[in-house]
Amino acid sequence: MRICLLLGGPMSNVPDLTPYKDDYWVGIDRGAFRLLEMGITPKAAMGDFDSLSSKELAFVRDNVVFVEQYPAEKDETDAMLGITYALNQKADEILVFGATGGRMDHTLANLFMLTYESYQAAIPVTTFVDKQNTLKMYQPGRYELEKQDKMKYIAFTVVSAEVTGLTLEGFKYPLNNATYPFGSALSSNEFVDEHGVLSFSEGLILMSQSHD
Repeated sequence: MRICLLLGGPMSNVPDLTPYKDDYWVGIDRGAFRLLEMGITPKAAMGDFDSLSSKELAFVRDNVVFVEQYPAEKDETDAMLGITYALNQKADEILVFGATGGRMDHTLANLFMLTYESYQAAIPVTTFVDKQNTLKMYQPGRYELEKQDKMKYIAFTVVSAEVTGLTLEGFKYPLNNATYPFGSALSSNEFVDEHGVLSFSEGLILMSQSHD
């Protein structure tokens, strides 16, 4: 089952959601109100809702069957609450919209939450999507990657202390058994054809496909 989350990031950074309108939706904080504005009724809404007025929150409560409100001061981010909910619903695919753009601390928290050991179960099934990028984290292994429509560039960023055994095949800039430290950004690479292979033996990698 695919579950889509809409977070509270700028709508100017969110792609057209029409292709996903019939999916299982969860509204995170202001994302719940925005879904209702678009005519999409989420099956659940959660967060601290500190970005909603009392009138907007009442509208969410009146239209969404399952609403969970949390205190603003908490250990988990609203995005973490959404990921946990989706995993508990046995989602085999999680698409996250509204996670990027706006406040940089929110963007970084959203992307890096999957590096937490308690959230790494979500890595294989979670993809972040915005108007210019799709981002997906990978654990050690071998993966065949498919070039996405209209996405010219592909990049690989090290988000663990180190990545070892990094091999890239089928890309403009290939690699063989390389090691890179945290923060290394192998950007502006491109597919040679429609598919490429990513493999590595240790660490975590954040892959992004993007266009200008």
